[in-house]
Amino acid sequence: MKKFLLAVCLAFFSFAAHAQYEQVNLTVFGMDCAPCAHAIHVSMKGIQGVSTVDVDLNTGLVTIKLASGNNASMRQFNQAVEKNGFTHKDAEVIAKGKLTGTAGAFFLEVSGTQDRYALSPTASTTDLTSLLGKTVTVTGTVPQAAKGKVSDTLRYKTIVEAR
Repeated sequence: MKKFLLAVCLAFFSFAAHAQYEQVNLTVFGMDCAPCAHAIHVSMKGIQGVSTVDVDLNTGLVTIKLASGNNASMRQFNQAVEKNGFTHKDAEVIAKGKLTGTAGAFFLEVSGTQDRYALSPTASTTDLTSLLGKTVTVTGTVPQAAKGKVSDTLRYKTIVEAR
């Protein structure tokens, strides 16, 4: 029985260590009243793994903070905006994931989701080769995509090995 409990605990902790979105900041166009902002708030809170949602009606900024070990995907955030009749623009994200690919063609795979992004630097390129195969934390921008789609590119500002 002790071995079984140990196996369950190890499985739980390895799941919790999986990569995920930590924060997503979406600019939403079309919100011009308190009921509109409330609809976005309720939709985002309905996504499993979302811990807090702040909606700024003046700027249209929706700040979503996520619980550790979440499996929320960018598609879910975009759908929450679109189903309420609004348009989302670029999303600023902080995400953990596995760095894959080859030198010159790097990808971020967000575990627990099907989100996979080709990484593109926003400034001077740093050599990411030493981080290949490791879990990293990425801060950057997922560009706006057509309605119902998610961009396959993430323009990163920083990439560091996750702790």
